[in-house]
Amino acid sequence: MGFFSFLFGKKKQAEKIIPQKEDLIVVISEAEEKFDREIVEAYKRYHSDPASDISLVIEDQKGNIVPPHIAHHEIFSEWEKIQSKWDRMSVLYEFWDRSQLENLEDWKVMERFTKDRYATKSLKYFREKVEEKNQMSVEELVAASKLHRILLDNDAAMNYAQKAYEKSPNNDLAKVEYASVLHLSKDTVKKEKSHQIIGDVLDKKMTDTSLKSVFDCFIFSENYLDSSVFAMAYLINTDAGLETWDYVAEEYYYCPIFRYEHAVKLSESENGGLRALAKLTSLSQEFPWFTTAVQSTVKNIESMRVQLGKADFMEEEYEEFKRNLQR
Repeated sequence: MGFFSFLFGKKKQAEKIIPQKEDLIVVISEAEEKFDREIVEAYKRYHSDPASDISLVIEDQKGNIVPPHIAHHEIFSEWEKIQSKWDRMSVLYEFWDRSQLENLEDWKVMERFTKDRYATKSLKYFREKVEEKNQMSVEELVAASKLHRILLDNDAAMNYAQKAYEKSPNNDLAKVEYASVLHLSKDTVKKEKSHQIIGDVLDKKMTDTSLKSVFDCFIFSENYLDSSVFAMAYLINTDAGLETWDYVAEEYYYCPIFRYEHAVKLSESENGGLRALAKLTSLSQEFPWFTTAVQSTVKNIESMRVQLGKADFMEEEYEEFKRNLQR
C-alpha cells in the first residue's frame, strides 16, 4: 500500500494480587502497577531502544521480590502527583540518570535531553562532545538533525539529515529523518522525494499485522518511525479526531510544532478553548524561541479575557510572553 493511498483513501482503584515467597500477598493499586510499567518504559526510552530487555528484579532481605514502586517509594511518591505523561517520564529519566547517564552513547545522551524537552542542553552536549568529531555516526547525524528541527533550524537539520542518508541510504533511521526534513521544504521536488522515501519505509512497516492503524507506526515500539513531521501530516490530512490526536501527541510532546498543531485542533473543537490555551501556555513556556506559539498564546489570552470579562486573566503569564516577544 503506497504512501498516498494510505494517507487519503481507545476513580476506582483496580487491584491485582501478586503471590510472593513465603505466601505473602501484596495488593497493587492501579497507580502502583502503572508506575511499575512506566519505570521500565522510561528505561527503554532513555536508551532509545524499544526492544531493550529489562527486568527489574529487586529482592528484600528475606528474598521476597519487591516491586519497583516499593523499592523506589520516594520516586513513586513524586511520580504519583503528576498528571502529564512526559512530566512523569522526566522524573523517571532523572532517576535513570543516576546509574545510566555515563554509560550512554553520545547520540543517546542527545536524544535523552531532546525528548525530555531540554533542547538547549542537548545542543550544548552536541557542541562539546559530538560536533567536532571527524566522523559522526548515522545515529549522531540523525540525532543532530532532530535536535535542530526542534530548535526550528531547518537548514542545519537538512545538513545533518542529508549526511546521514548519504552515509547509509538503506538505513531506515536515516531515511525517516531525511524524509521528514525534506517534507518541511517548500520545494515541490523535495516534497515528492520525501513522500517516496517515507512511503518505502511505511510499506515495510505496514506488513506488521499487529498494527491497528497507520498511527501505530509512529508510536514508540520496535522499528517505529520516529517522525513528528509525518505523524502530524497523517493526522491533518486524514482529519483525525481528537482521541487520535491525543494518542499520538504523547509520543511527540518534545516537538513544538506538533504541540502547536494539537492546540489548533483543540481550539477548533467544541468547548476546547481552555484546553487549547493550557497547551499553548505550557508550549510557550517550554519553547520560548517558538515565536508563532508565543504570539498565538498572547492573542488567545486576550480573547479569553474578553469572553470571561476579566481584564487580568492570566496576567503573570501574559506579561511573561509579552516580554519574550520584545527580546
